[in-house]
Amino acid sequence: MRTYYFVGGPTAGHMDEFRRRLAAVAGPPPGWLVLPHASGDGRALHVVEAESREAVLEHLAVFEGIYAHDDLVEVRPRPGGGGADPRP
Repeated sequence: MRTYYFVGGPTAGHMDEFRRRLAAVAGPPPGWLVLPHASGDGRALHVVEAESREAVLEHLAVFEGIYAHDDLVEVRPRPGGGGADPRP
């Protein structure tokens, strides 16, 4: 498994459609941590454990046309385990 992070959310006026599509796929896939911005702007930090970048993009394709996200950034595991470490 690899770990990625990105910030994304539904585009203006598409929150209801986003929620409908998310419900249709039973929510985020296992291994996705979604942390909404405290500002309530509809965007969220996503920390994702997935087999590949393509697996992440496959899920995001469900929201094509109504969702925008920043680049996916892969993070490496911490030496000795313990999850991802965003430091270079």
